[in-house]
Amino acid sequence: MSKKKILVIIESPAKARSLRGYLGDSYEIIASNGHVRDLPRNYLGVDETDDFKPTYSILPEKRKTVARLKKMAQGYSRIYLAADPDREGEAICWHLSQILERKGVNFSRLRFNAITKDTILGSLKKPSSIDMRLVDAQQARRVMDRLVGYKVSSWLQRIMGKGKSAGRVQSVALRMIQEREDIISSFLPVEYWLIDAKFIQENIPFTASLCRIDEKPSGKPGKNPGSEIEAERIIKRMKETATNWKISKVISREKSITPPPPFITSTLQQTASNRLAFSPSRTMSIAQQLYEGISLGSAERTGLITYMRTDSVRMSPESLKSCREYLADKYGSDALPAKARRYRSSKGSQDAHEAIRPVDIRLTPGELESILTPSQSSLYRLIWNRFAATQLNEAKISNTSVTVSGAGLEFSAIGEILLERGFSIIDPAFIKTKNRLPELSAGKVLLESFDKEQKFTSPPPRFSEARLVAEMKKVGIGRPSTYVSTIKTLRKREYVEKDGKVLKPTELGTTSIRLLVRMFPHIFKVDFTARMEELLDSVAKGTETYSDVLKQLSLPLESSLQMAMKNTENFRNELQEETGETCPECGAPIIIRWGRYGKFKACTSFPRCRYSKPVEEDNSSEYEGRKCPECGSSLLLKTGRYGKYLSCSNHPKCKHTEPVPTGVPCPASGCTGELVEKKSRRGRLFYACNRYPECKYAVWNMPLDRACPRCGFPILVEKNNKKGIWCPECRKKIVI
Repeated sequence: MSKKKILVIIESPAKARSLRGYLGDSYEIIASNGHVRDLPRNYLGVDETDDFKPTYSILPEKRKTVARLKKMAQGYSRIYLAADPDREGEAICWHLSQILERKGVNFSRLRFNAITKDTILGSLKKPSSIDMRLVDAQQARRVMDRLVGYKVSSWLQRIMGKGKSAGRVQSVALRMIQEREDIISSFLPVEYWLIDAKFIQENIPFTASLCRIDEKPSGKPGKNPGSEIEAERIIKRMKETATNWKISKVISREKSITPPPPFITSTLQQTASNRLAFSPSRTMSIAQQLYEGISLGSAERTGLITYMRTDSVRMSPESLKSCREYLADKYGSDALPAKARRYRSSKGSQDAHEAIRPVDIRLTPGELESILTPSQSSLYRLIWNRFAATQLNEAKISNTSVTVSGAGLEFSAIGEILLERGFSIIDPAFIKTKNRLPELSAGKVLLESFDKEQKFTSPPPRFSEARLVAEMKKVGIGRPSTYVSTIKTLRKREYVEKDGKVLKPTELGTTSIRLLVRMFPHIFKVDFTARMEELLDSVAKGTETYSDVLKQLSLPLESSLQMAMKNTENFRNELQEETGETCPECGAPIIIRWGRYGKFKACTSFPRCRYSKPVEEDNSSEYEGRKCPECGSSLLLKTGRYGKYLSCSNHPKCKHTEPVPTGVPCPASGCTGELVEKKSRRGRLFYACNRYPECKYAVWNMPLDRACPRCGFPILVEKNNKKGIWCPECRKKIVI
């Protein structure tokens, strides 16, 4: 028996390091590195005839971890399971207890919302048992995802080739992206004209916009002048009565602005995207670091924020008390409302955890700036500011509206003045006021000038990753722990692609989702997915059982699947395209089909004739100034699954291929190579020396064959997203 009497199993090594500093030598801390057991990868693993009983197996990549855990657990009679405080964490703990179960061992569950010494020690004083309701909720989600993914993916692969997949949440998210794309592609812009006028009252100029024409509202598309001719008619009326204008109304109102609630997962991801240009995955990765613990100088590691996967805006009484005391010391008690401000979580929220907030309000962003990385510091500041603002007074704004009348027209000017900063004292970016108006009063004004501007209505914007997360939260699909993984899956499967900051469906994504919606209308519906989330919440609360929920959810799947199987051949034929070409090997007609790597041309006499070629080869063009180094033939520029590449025109006799050169010499000292386009394992484009592995120089951004005027480095790079030209050596922006 080990001298250490208690074993603590936690999810990540980073958390394990933090806990070792708090618990000392009386405890052995070991990490499971997430899930160690799951449904099998090569078969369904769910017995639908026995109340959907799942069969679990050890994940292949976790076999060594499980062996280490088993060996370690042999020396302990008491084991604390301390995975994250959510359904996934509860399931991890249950799986560990099943794997490590033996006679004489006692398992206890530790739950904590923050990784600090006080919270960890506090959780040790009140260990609990594993909550099987949460485990059943997680199992129900996993089993339903397996049923949908395994069965529907299998059907989809019969039609479109191997490698295609469907998912309960991912396909609904893809449907949302596709439906937005359909709206954009079918949108017809409507022309309208804005008219602004500059007026003067007692030598005080101000600008107002046309808002009413002959007592009918204007100022919006469809109600504005719809053509330049109509705009000119309005301007003519204005000219004819240039001196007959007056301010008919001056209305000032005070309004109060309440601070926004503390962050939940979706709002944190959206705000970090807007303010810091962080993707949701980057936001969650940095938040995980802040949650798991940072070494504060010579002190032990400590978590800086509470658990970051949450849909609740609840704040603990202790945190509110601490926050209000800090703010009262800093700004005075008059800066705070009389009672602590609380917020109500939205309908459908699990409310299992607190909102995302700093663990200790007295650890200010300024104090930690020198300790944290720039990214960590920026995100921590957002979280700290948002939480602190909740307990400060409302801001007050004076809103002034001025109406100018004449010639049957009305113009409006609106201005705002910040009267009391309130919670915006924490961060001025919380409040954006409109232009301030000068002091004006009812009476005559002079029309000095006017301006007209042509506009067109715009379709709704495509979803960015952050906007998609916000929409998923709004309609109730997915949960905080699944937002990022859903988007990653869509991109990995090449159903969507990123165009700048927005997501666009690929041809593969469009074809797949149209098929799925036609044959499984009830499954890949926002309402079904949202309803399932409600049922899972019911399982977690104990008002529904695991088997009853799966019986309810599997019925529409089975009925749709039976219909889909009957129509498989019809759908396969629908997707084939005639080419009018004949096979060069057997003379049979050539058609376009779908396969694992996209569209390809195939002989209709398959399998007797196996002739095929990628559709992309038809778009190939000769690459000038370069010959095949193996046979001397011309090289063709082609597009394949991994992007553009050069291929010998003598293919298939000569199989030479190479990356597309950039024409920029490699800047590495003594290297005679050239930079070429390549793609990383995750599909990201980069530029590397063609003499790899002899030379390992590489850059992420497009290289330019120009020397840096500052440091003389041989190349410059052009950054994406219109960020300009930079030197990769001195990291300075270059003005050209």
